[in-house]
Amino acid sequence: MKMKSKLLVNTFAFIAASTLVVTACKKKEKNSQPAAPVPPSVSAELTDNYAVSLSALYPEGIDYDTKNNRFVISSFNKGAVYTLSSDGKTFNQLINDNNLIAATGVFTDEANDRIIVVSGDAGASEKSAAAAANVGKKGYLAFYNALTGVLMKSIDLKLLVPNGAVFPNDIAVDKDGNVYITDSFSPVLYKIDTNYNASVFINDPQFSVPAGSFGLNGIVYDSNGFLLVAHTQGNKLFKVNIASKQITEVSATSANLKTPDGLEWINGKLAVVENGLSDGKVHILKSTDNWASVVQSEEFVVGKNEFPTTAVTTPNGKLYVLHSWLGKLLSGDKTQATYDIKRLNVQ
Repeated sequence: MKMKSKLLVNTFAFIAASTLVVTACKKKEKNSQPAAPVPPSVSAELTDNYAVSLSALYPEGIDYDTKNNRFVISSFNKGAVYTLSSDGKTFNQLINDNNLIAATGVFTDEANDRIIVVSGDAGASEKSAAAAANVGKKGYLAFYNALTGVLMKSIDLKLLVPNGAVFPNDIAVDKDGNVYITDSFSPVLYKIDTNYNASVFINDPQFSVPAGSFGLNGIVYDSNGFLLVAHTQGNKLFKVNIASKQITEVSATSANLKTPDGLEWINGKLAVVENGLSDGKVHILKSTDNWASVVQSEEFVVGKNEFPTTAVTTPNGKLYVLHSWLGKLLSGDKTQATYDIKRLNVQ
């Protein structure tokens, strides 16, 4: 997920040297065992495939706004947030905040009419600073009005990690409204409470990665009181108990996970997006022991070039995967103009 033609050569070297220089995020469903979804009246308009046309968009995160019947999409390259109507006919920019450098995780908080977005600087966005020394120096979290895109509140996450590189990546929200955010460069999970108080929720060496690699990535909340987080460089999933802060690695020996990126709940199962740094797949996992271990029930090949980053479940219980084409951006090619959102036929 990082490269831009005007970057200095040493910036590209920093990125290319990363074993997992990819992204994150994407939206997460609110609970792992939610009540049966009630489709809005417009849900019948949802189609199997969507195509978005905007040169050098390179989207990274996606969520579905059930209140306004639309997809919400973040752009890694442009540092902006867009909406796509459920019928696929209307694609508009909603948020363009100068502090969004590489917009990654996006979360539609319908209960509060907000859209939550995180952003960092990995040296690849159009808004990135030219010097490689600035990589990892920005950590931005913001809350926007869902209808107008107007900024409601922003938080500088870098202040919480003054001595390390940061790259906020993905977002989950618990039943009480607390917000949790992964960081791909530092071994931390952030927490923002309902009064916008920000803190480092967990700082643990299990989440560490070599400089330049991507660690923590996708995140989802489970109503039983824990978080599941993906660790891209380690090819792992972790379970984090919110009350005790206990961290356990999820046993996934049968799933053969590689470069896990976005996570998404789908009808009580977990979709794990394997990005284009590996083969570009989506793994559907299930668990019989409260997510201490998982087995794979299905696997979908999306494509290495298509470079899936994350997925979203719509109100009618269908799973859609985002094709980001970030591999082209990594190579310095900013010519990609069409991006797909395609439904997977999950059983």
